[in-house]
Amino acid sequence: MFKSISAGVARVNITPSVGFDNMGDYLRLKPAIGVGNELYAKTIVFDDGENRVALVTADIIGFPEDLVNDIRRRVEQLTGIEGKNILLSASHTHSGPAITSKDKPAREYLVELAKKIAGIVYMADQNKQEVLIGAGVGEAKVSINRWQRTPTGVRWGPNPDAPVDHSVGVLRVDKLNGEPLAILVNYACHPSIMGANNLLYSGDYASYVQSVIEKVYDGVTALFSNGAGGDVKIAVLTEDGSQFRYANLEDCRRFGTIIAAEAIKVAESIKTKPVKRVSARTKRVDLPLAPLPSPEDVEAELSRLEKEIAELEAQGKDAYEKRLHLEWAQRTLTALRSKTAPTSIPAEVQMLRIGEEIAFFAVPGELFVEVGLKIKEAMGLPGSFVVAYANGYIGYLPSKRAEEWGWCAHDDSYKTTTRPANFSGRIEDVLVAAAKELLSNS
Repeated sequence: MFKSISAGVARVNITPSVGFDNMGDYLRLKPAIGVGNELYAKTIVFDDGENRVALVTADIIGFPEDLVNDIRRRVEQLTGIEGKNILLSASHTHSGPAITSKDKPAREYLVELAKKIAGIVYMADQNKQEVLIGAGVGEAKVSINRWQRTPTGVRWGPNPDAPVDHSVGVLRVDKLNGEPLAILVNYACHPSIMGANNLLYSGDYASYVQSVIEKVYDGVTALFSNGAGGDVKIAVLTEDGSQFRYANLEDCRRFGTIIAAEAIKVAESIKTKPVKRVSARTKRVDLPLAPLPSPEDVEAELSRLEKEIAELEAQGKDAYEKRLHLEWAQRTLTALRSKTAPTSIPAEVQMLRIGEEIAFFAVPGELFVEVGLKIKEAMGLPGSFVVAYANGYIGYLPSKRAEEWGWCAHDDSYKTTTRPANFSGRIEDVLVAAAKELLSNS
C-alpha cells in the first residue's frame, strides 16, 4: 500500500462582541443583542509531500475580495502555502457579522478575522497526520426554489416545480486507524431561516449541521460548505404553503438536524482509503452581464431616487438603501455616458483536487442551483463538490432559465454594488467550461 497524503484540522471561534458591531445582510445596520450559536472558522490542510492545500469554512455571509487577499497573504507568510491553494468558503449565514461594505463592517473585526483564519491554517499545517479519505452523497428534501414564474416575469415565493438540489455531499477524512478526523458537509441552500428581525448571532441551520455531527463523533471537526443555492431556501412555509415565513432557532435546529442525520448516514457508508495527491488550480473568467440600462432610464431613476430620499428624510425615516441605489445610478450614468460601463466582470474560479475521485469547484457568488447541477454533471466524479460564496463575493449568478423567466430584469440587488447590471444567465456556459478545463488540468 502506498503512503497516503497527510492532513491536519483546526478551528477558531469567530463570534464578534455582542452590542458593538453591525450584523450582516438585510441592511439592518444594528449590532447583535445576543448569541444563538457560536460562529466558527474551521480548516483542513492537505499535504501530499509536494503540494499543500487548505480548505477553510466560516460562519459568515461571504468573503469579499479584500478579505480573501488579506487572509491568503497572511497564510502565505505563516505557512508558505500559496494563495491559489487556499479555498475560503462562507456558509452565507444571514445571522452573522457585517462583512461586506454595504453593511458597514467594523474594520477591527475584519483584521482579527483574517488573523484568526490564517492562524488555524497554521495550526492545522503544524499538526498533520497520514489520513484516509472518501466521499459520498445522500439526500435531504428540506429545501425549495424561491422564485415563481408569472406572465409578467418572476416573483418571490416557494416554487416546488422549479429546480432544486437536495444532495448532501459528504467528505470524510479518517486517521489511519479508521477513526474520523473531519467530516465536511456540502448542501445547496440559503441559511436564512431567521430574518431581519433576528439580532442573535447564528450560523442558522448550518450551525446545527456541524454541532450535531460533532456530538455524534467525539473529537471530530465538522465543516459546512454551501453549494449552488442562490435561488434556494429551506422550506419553512406558511400553513397553506404559499409563502415563506421567517422562523427561529428551533426551526434552524430541526432542519439542521435533518441534514446532519443524512450526512451521518452517508459518512457511515463511506469506505475511506489512501489518496496519493492533492492540487489546486485557479482561473480568471469573464462573467457576462445582462443588457445594460440606457442612459435615459438611469437618468429617470436618478431623479426618482432624489425625490424619494428627500421625502423620507423630511419624514425622519431611514434612506440608507435608497442612497446606495442613488450612488449606483450616479456611477452607472457616468460610465454609460463615457462608454466605459463594463459588459462583463472578471472573477476567480478554483478547482481543489483530492486524489482521483474528489474535487471541489469554487465560485465567488450566489450561484443558482441549475448551474451547480450542470457543473457537477460536467465534473463527473464520485465526489463532485460545488462550493459557492467562495474566494470572493460578487453577487447573484443566475441560470439561463432564471434569465428567461425574467429574473435579471426583476432583481435590483446589484444596485448596492459597482456593477451596472445583473449577471446574465450566460455565465452558465462560462462556468461549466471553466470547471471542465480546470479538472482536466488538475
